[in-house]
Amino acid sequence: MEEELTWRQNEIRFLRNQLSYISADQDKRRYRKSLVVMLYAHFEGFCKTVLLIYVDAINHLGIKRNEANPYIKTASLADVFKAYANLDKKCALFKNALPQDEKLHLFSRQVDFVNMIDALWQETAEIPESVIDTESNLKPVVLRKILFRLGFPYDCFAGYEGKINFLLEKRNSIAHGSGKEGLEEKEYSEVETASFTVMEEILKLVIEALENKTYLSVV
Repeated sequence: MEEELTWRQNEIRFLRNQLSYISADQDKRRYRKSLVVMLYAHFEGFCKTVLLIYVDAINHLGIKRNEANPYIKTASLADVFKAYANLDKKCALFKNALPQDEKLHLFSRQVDFVNMIDALWQETAEIPESVIDTESNLKPVVLRKILFRLGFPYDCFAGYEGKINFLLEKRNSIAHGSGKEGLEEKEYSEVETASFTVMEEILKLVIEALENKTYLSVV
């Protein structure tokens, strides 16, 4: 995971250092547009990769759900809850007689869940990769949701959310053709610092969680 962070940061620094070979301020501002696009790509790519590594590490441990903390336990039940929420699933007993009785079918799904619950706790806590859903753009609110699902403090990067939103807005405006103006040095420097800080802190969260085994119900 540390190598994942290092190579991405090194690549951004290498690209940023090319500014020293550009003399005109207007050209430098235009070049920083490319830096923004690359910075966001590495920011999203790193966050998703490291959090997937965390999920994969837990899955490989083979712990049972009754050993996991409530967040990991719940995340591993994603497919079960999806089936439970399926409104088209009818009660097998009264399917033909009462096809439109939604309350009855809901109760039937609840009975199914209660009948399964003891067995579910004894199953391996296998977290699906879909839990790490960046929703096309890794906005701060999306990152909050992912961290919450995994049991991490979801608001620990609140002080950097403004800069990350700025990075995303600039990246999107460039991609959509509306961001034709470039970036000043101060603007880019601030979003790069914020992005690197969040990436480093996420790495720290994951490493500490694995070292301290906070994914378990009792540590």
